Amino acid sequence: MTAAGLKYLIAVNDLGAAGIKITEISEKMGISKVSVYRAVSRLEASGYTVRDEKNRVVITEQGKEQLEKYNLLTSLLAHHLNTCGQIRAEVAKEDAINAVCAVSDECRDAIFKLLTAKAKGENK
Repeated sequence: MTAAGLKYLIAVNDLGAAGIKITEISEKMGISKVSVYRAVSRLEASGYTVRDEKNRVVITEQGKEQLEKYNLLTSLLAHHLNTCGQIRAEVAKEDAINAVCAVSDECRDAIFKLLTAKAKGENK
């Protein structure tokens, strides 16, 4: 997923957990409806969002799973950039999103598995 795609997925999740219209996403993010429409179409093609009967964008279970992975990784990296690197929180978050999206799916999945195994106390 691209960093832009992740930001839209985060917005859909944060702004309208029960569903949100493209117009509302556009207004709240300050981005054109055309840009939001294109981004949402890409998220739908990936299976991360769907449109409900009222044409609202809703995050799917697959989207929620992906968002959980990305959120764990970006939160951890942003925290370290902010606390250890003395990077402003908003800059650290933006850079963490870009960094996490820049690595391969294989690498991202491996890091997620490692982190969740450590959190569960497994020694792998």
